[in-house]
Amino acid sequence: MNIIKELHLQDDRPATLPVRNSDKVQVIAIGLKKGQVLKKHMSATPAMLVVLKGKIAFEMEGTTTEVAEHNTFDIPATVPHEVTGLEESVFLLLKEKA
Repeated sequence: MNIIKELHLQDDRPATLPVRNSDKVQVIAIGLKKGQVLKKHMSATPAMLVVLKGKIAFEMEGTTTEVAEHNTFDIPATVPHEVTGLEESVFLLLKEKA
């Protein structure tokens, strides 16, 4: 699967593409256009974000971290966070299932 080709960015909401879903792990590709926001939410388990293309702003507990292409960011469990596309961006969310 070529994630960049398969994920179709949308004007009205973040794009998602399931990559892997097993009894132990879930991998989802998420695409944001510049300025698009993945609204505040949280994960029940720790997760890792891997930026494949572009740059995002990850906001958590009043702190914003820019995560650029080919970089990772660890997301703790049960902490509300929000993601904004600083550029057209595609990233993977990897998380263990509870």
